[in-house]
Amino acid sequence: MSIEGIRLRLLRLRRVYLSKWRRKKINKEKFTIISNNCWGGETYEAYGLIKQSPTIGLFFMASDYIKFISRIKEYLSKELIFIDPKESVFFDQLKDDKSYGTYPVAKLGDIEIFFMHYDSPESALKKWNRRVKRIDWNHVLYKFNDQNGCTEKDIDDFISLPYKSKICFTVKDEYVKQSYIYKIKAPRSHEFIRASYEPFGKEKGVDINQIINCL
Repeated sequence: MSIEGIRLRLLRLRRVYLSKWRRKKINKEKFTIISNNCWGGETYEAYGLIKQSPTIGLFFMASDYIKFISRIKEYLSKELIFIDPKESVFFDQLKDDKSYGTYPVAKLGDIEIFFMHYDSPESALKKWNRRVKRIDWNHVLYKFNDQNGCTEKDIDDFISLPYKSKICFTVKDEYVKQSYIYKIKAPRSHEFIRASYEPFGKEKGVDINQIINCL
């Protein structure tokens, strides 16, 4: 197992073990996190809450995520169409990942979604549809990071979106252009933030508890 895999397993134990204590730090249990990767699901686990977003256990390529959240209600009204992973427009970028091709890939209009923590299209579709219905549009946090082909343009496009509650994690100084964009300390060799370095609760100079309380 890789170092990243070990870190993720240890972090999950800490998230779950302290979830009841951590839940006491927030003032609401109904809120939606729209995330470009698995961070939303991990955050719900950190508070011992049901998952109230369709963007759980999956990831978007950065440019597709920006398109998705720029017209999110329009995209959510579309049907997920599952495709052969080799048909993805991002195949050349992802094919060297050993896990690629083992999980479902779907198109949602003109964007693609990679359901990396699902074992079948049926399971992914069922949970996607169920969680779309749980979205609380009055309390939404839009989360982004510098993974999956993110460019400075993607960061600028995220900044330009007219949403009140946004957060972004990065390892690059030049991407920290707003107060809600946090540079997270990581090894210098990391060209983008790894999942195991993304914060939850109150840590690493980021108070997720307070962010949720202000939704």
